[in-house]
Amino acid sequence: MPFVLLAVVLLAMALHVIGTSLHHQAAWHQTVATVTSVSPYSEKQENGLTTDGIDVAVTYVANDATMSWSGKGKIIGLYKASVGHKVEMYYNPADPSKLDTAAMKGWRGGLLLLAVTGGFIAFYIWFFWLCRRNAPPTLPMTPSSVGLASPSAKPSQPPRATFGRR
Repeated sequence: MPFVLLAVVLLAMALHVIGTSLHHQAAWHQTVATVTSVSPYSEKQENGLTTDGIDVAVTYVANDATMSWSGKGKIIGLYKASVGHKVEMYYNPADPSKLDTAAMKGWRGGLLLLAVTGGFIAFYIWFFWLCRRNAPPTLPMTPSSVGLASPSAKPSQPPRATFGRR
């Protein structure tokens, strides 16, 4: 049962990634942003691991106005960039300060997750449900031949005790 729950969660995640990406592509507007500043950073987490990334500043045109955004590159989907680099992005027309580059790539990851999860579910159904239905019938339990012997026959060995007791 835990595998079924895991498959359902992965399926929900895949559908969420695909749905969000398709929504951003359909409802958000596309623009080209220019990277104006890049600086590396390293932050230490509570568990002792360090995370490396880049702080990025970009400028872009949204709703006929020049906008700028700065922050951690991973927030908008930039993991590598250099000054002057041009990046296609989507922005929310209701709030042009919200950017997304993952919308163009995210549905592929969602499809991959969907394909792997679908394959797992198909294998699970085939292995545990269809194989059980097509299994050969088991023979009915018959009484052992020891109880059917004649009263004059000698038992070959006394019955053994279980768990090492005599």
